[in-house]
Amino acid sequence: MLKEKSILILTARFGEGHIQSAETLAHTFKRQGYERVNICDLYGEAYPAIHSLAQNLLKKGFSKFGTHFYKAFYYGTDKLSSKGLSYFYQHLGKKRLIKLVETYSPSCIVTTFPLHAAPYLRLRSSLNIPTYTVITDYCAHPLWIHPMIEKYYVATDHVKRTLISYGVETGKIFVSGLPIRPSFHHTVEKNYKEFGLAPQRKTITIMGGGLGLLPNIEPLLTSLSKDKNLQVGVVCGRNHQLYNQLEKNSKENIHIFGYISKVENLFSLTDCLVTKSGALSLTEAACFKLPIIIFKPAPGQENENANYLLKRTAALTYSTQTDFLESIYRCLYNKNTIDTLSKNVSSLFNKNACTMIVEDILRHDHRKNTFVEGRM
Repeated sequence: MLKEKSILILTARFGEGHIQSAETLAHTFKRQGYERVNICDLYGEAYPAIHSLAQNLLKKGFSKFGTHFYKAFYYGTDKLSSKGLSYFYQHLGKKRLIKLVETYSPSCIVTTFPLHAAPYLRLRSSLNIPTYTVITDYCAHPLWIHPMIEKYYVATDHVKRTLISYGVETGKIFVSGLPIRPSFHHTVEKNYKEFGLAPQRKTITIMGGGLGLLPNIEPLLTSLSKDKNLQVGVVCGRNHQLYNQLEKNSKENIHIFGYISKVENLFSLTDCLVTKSGALSLTEAACFKLPIIIFKPAPGQENENANYLLKRTAALTYSTQTDFLESIYRCLYNKNTIDTLSKNVSSLFNKNACTMIVEDILRHDHRKNTFVEGRM
């Protein structure tokens, strides 16, 4: 039976979005009756030492030095990917992937990170396994693209047009929206006590601390703490250093949180969200139609995600502390701003995105997973 077949989902731990997308897809496959679903961090398993170094570089990517480094990498590889870099990239993780295929015998492979090893194996080896890619941003870098990818699942028509401009056939692109966690699909009962918040105050939630992406936040918190009609929740994620640093100077209306597993509960209480421009975080906020203020975005996909929202008046941004405070008060008290941002950002959210992706993949004939004569 089809449901006895195995699904392999490949991802990478460069930001939470890729992993969250993989976990959401796995949950949906299992809900469809496919119990043999495995998630693998391909680069983390193939190159643990290098992967750890890359993680540190990612964190530094938002420092003054790292910003220039990542900008050069992202936009430089945009130009090089059609040349030698793409050839090099498709060999990364290849040996580890072959082991995974031997272990799990997947009928198809789904990727939530630019990984060329899987489609490359279809072309160069005896393993012809259909490979599907879920692009987890509101933009598309050429490194997502490989001629042997069966189908691409994208957030918007804008991303679809970008892929077409890179030469991808229209029929290989499905505009599905981004897959977000099932817990965001249901109405959440407001519970202020869960977070120690006061229902009579306007609530500002600040996120982006998991990778240390909250530069110069303390002066902003000091300014906000003076307005007793407001309360601020700062989510530090697993960044214990930031948590300890902010907790020492917390105020009566400034609440410091570590990792929150059910962030939807906090979003249900939020009047304004201040965040980095990770696509999954933005989409989860869109589920609640939250007015969003984006930190000065880092170069690369976060800058492109931010531009997509800003051009559609689905978010605000700021460059100075004065701008920040002005944007906060607009999002809290200016009805026209609130209504415009809420309406425009809500278009990012498609409740059925993950189900649409999974059902479309399952409609394809997995008999393509055959062993043919070939050479590595």
